[in-house]
Amino acid sequence: MKIGCLILASGQGKRFGSNKLLADLCGRPLLAHTLDCLPAGVFAKTLVVTRWPQVADLCAARGVACLLHDREDRSDVIRLGIRYMEGMDGCLVCQGDQPLCRPASLAALAQAFERQPECIHRLAWQGVGASPVLFGAAHFSALASLPPKTGGSAVLKQCPQQIRLTEAQSPCELWDADTPEALERIARALQSPPLP
Repeated sequence: MKIGCLILASGQGKRFGSNKLLADLCGRPLLAHTLDCLPAGVFAKTLVVTRWPQVADLCAARGVACLLHDREDRSDVIRLGIRYMEGMDGCLVCQGDQPLCRPASLAALAQAFERQPECIHRLAWQGVGASPVLFGAAHFSALASLPPKTGGSAVLKQCPQQIRLTEAQSPCELWDADTPEALERIARALQSPPLP
């Protein structure tokens, strides 16, 4: 079974105040940490979708495929990315500002999908689903035709009975860096082994 990974890295950083994907996190860009979360050998394709040339440069330096675009709408960004996943049986949709996901948790999501490919699989903490989300190919057409100003959550709302949860190993895996304060909290977690 072939699974792709789509990393959404197009946010404008309005709440953060700047391009958070390139913000320093313990000496490296935030997005570099997110890319390091991907378990080796699990994903047949990985694509970062971004509006930022500096993010595209970071991806090129790491040998990660990147699609640079000028679209404003979140639905357009997902549409662009999901087209790249043609031929995949499923696609993990990740946020570029979630650098604490553990490779083992993402691998567990992929394993859960392989057991139930007809379902939508979400990383969760204590029974509450969050991002990342692994969609099967049966949902690609819905992702490619999202209404304006919507994201993958619109598909989740259409198919609640198909959602399955995979528990993360730690609540911090679900944290994102929407604000400088959130990034500071993430940095503290990274510097405090073991990860909480």
